[in-house]
Amino acid sequence: MRIIQVTPRFPPAIGGMENHVYAIATEFRKRGHEVTVITSDDIDVGKKSIGRNMDVVNGIEVYRYPLLFRRMIREYWFVSGVTRALKNLHADVVHTHGYRCLSSCVAAYWCKRNKVPVILTPHGIYPPRSLGNALIKFVYDYSLGNLLLKLSNKIIALTGNNRQLLLKIGAPKDKVVIIPNGVDTAKYEKVRLNSNVRKRSNSDERVLLYVGRIDWNKGLEKVVEALPMIIKEFGRTRFLIVGPDYAGYSDNLLYLARKLRVYNSIVMTGRVSEEELLLYYSMADIFVFPSIYEGLSLSLLEAMAGYIPVVSSKSGGTGDVLVDGVHALLLDDCSPQEIFTHVSALLHEPKFAKKLQENAFDLVYKKYSWKNVVNKIEALYSEVCNKT
Repeated sequence: MRIIQVTPRFPPAIGGMENHVYAIATEFRKRGHEVTVITSDDIDVGKKSIGRNMDVVNGIEVYRYPLLFRRMIREYWFVSGVTRALKNLHADVVHTHGYRCLSSCVAAYWCKRNKVPVILTPHGIYPPRSLGNALIKFVYDYSLGNLLLKLSNKIIALTGNNRQLLLKIGAPKDKVVIIPNGVDTAKYEKVRLNSNVRKRSNSDERVLLYVGRIDWNKGLEKVVEALPMIIKEFGRTRFLIVGPDYAGYSDNLLYLARKLRVYNSIVMTGRVSEEELLLYYSMADIFVFPSIYEGLSLSLLEAMAGYIPVVSSKSGGTGDVLVDGVHALLLDDCSPQEIFTHVSALLHEPKFAKKLQENAFDLVYKKYSWKNVVNKIEALYSEVCNKT
């Protein structure tokens, strides 16, 4: 098949959606399909751009165009050259990524007019963060968002929770199919091995790890607020935050850390290479993920594949995938006290932590490898192509 992926950002940009598209595009290419990506030239929001229109990433042809209004409407990404690229590239199927994304709307409309099947993966459908933001989302959902859902031949929900949200905002029930995120299980075998080496070194420093964007919805301030209690109980502790800053939110975290006198216990790495990321995973005693909302976090699956015990919120799809006390310790309200209690339970009871690690590891390997995920997406592509 000739497959086109339309996404607002693509590696070297960092993020869950970015990594998801890269992973499935790479797997499809391995299977002999022709894969092209249409995306923006953005790397870090409002800061950098690639500066070229055509790129090749691991053998995948990538067409990059300016991202318009990146500061004004960063959630409603609009890649300027989507229709131009679609006109010049023949496709058997187009796969768009991002629900509240203007480029998805443009691509879906073009596909409908030109009788090309289009599949939508909305990824996260984030709740409003202010009254004004709620109004904008309401207007979008009942106009362009509703049109996008109707134009799409099929809609991929990452979890059951994600599916319910889609049905609530008007997605036709017969179009929604659940296909989760995945993880490169072979890659994280190295994390297991390196982690075992670290634990035998008898380091007395505890490392809490978060991987992902630094943004308002990630709940990172709650971990910072829990740090004084954790340090008092366990001594030397480091909170390692790996990922790019989104809209300067790291300043808020550092201000809070200074106020609570835990500034020296916070490490923010910013963007890192793949090799560095694997190293940071291997350093972690506990992976913390107190996000307000997620579709299904790739970094969460990576931590599980890397054999790291997890403390996470139940938000979005996480509560569908993980069972509290079986695969991870899940947070009810994500308060600093609750984070401290769960972290303490794992550090005080290593046998219990190991049991959670084993269960989570087995779950990822059985259900969330990219090979299994792409098998399902490939079957969906074939289905919509045969019906067109």
